[in-house]
Amino acid sequence: MILNPDCIVCSINGTLNLFKKGLLDSKYQEEILRRILEYYSKVDYNQLTISAGKQVKKIIQEVSGVSDPFKPLKDKYNKKAIEYCEKYETSIKNDANPLNKSMRLAIAGNIIDFGPTHDFDVDKKIEEVFKATFPIDDSVELLKEIKKAKSILYLGDNTGEIVFDKLFLEIINHQNVTFAVRHSPVLNDATMEDALFVGIDNVVSKVITNGDNAPGTLLNCVSDEFLDYFNSVDLIISKGQGNFEGLSHITNKNIFFLLTVKCKLIADEIGVEYGDCIVKSALKHKVKNI
Repeated sequence: MILNPDCIVCSINGTLNLFKKGLLDSKYQEEILRRILEYYSKVDYNQLTISAGKQVKKIIQEVSGVSDPFKPLKDKYNKKAIEYCEKYETSIKNDANPLNKSMRLAIAGNIIDFGPTHDFDVDKKIEEVFKATFPIDDSVELLKEIKKAKSILYLGDNTGEIVFDKLFLEIINHQNVTFAVRHSPVLNDATMEDALFVGIDNVVSKVITNGDNAPGTLLNCVSDEFLDYFNSVDLIISKGQGNFEGLSHITNKNIFFLLTVKCKLIADEIGVEYGDCIVKSALKHKVKNI
């Protein structure tokens, strides 16, 4: 999504939320806020929102010296997600359609977010998603593509959420899946440390980083290794809104976006409601760069 004034308000609220949670020492807060406001006063509105988010993270790190302020919450929600996953694992594996059910659990996991508007009940969300009719639902096509694909690239999103991805990947049981995470901490996005902690490496062929620390996927910033996988695989499964924001303009790749829509601007642009879950094929439903 191209930067919008509402995105700036959301970003500043996210920074204030970080302060309120006590995740940054109060002595740094004024300088951080001043630097962020200065950055946005001169910002290029033609860039992607997640590119601006990358710069805000850089400011926070430079001023505070804290590379991963969300780490206490990330660790907490990785552990809590493991408990939730254990709760649902048996019923999903015994379901008549475990692939679809585990996919829905992975999408429900996308609600685990510590952004400025986060307000979620995980149990409630999971039950809702199990029963929901998705306004954009290309899941039948996705499950067919999974069976056909010789190689899959799975783009991870948030901590906690990746535990649900792990169960989905376990049930997919594909012999050639590469799982990608952020290169270094940004917000609550998953890194290599998180992926290894929850055991993603036990259910995929390889875990890589994308070589960047934007809260999404910026193809002009990723590593050559990631780009090689992105360009060569048969199927890309993209989890979360950040990855969607960075890749929604790609219309010539076999990408399926799995996410909970957590932004009113994005919801309006793709014609769904805030809070809806979608499974969207980039080839079937082409959209402009939002």
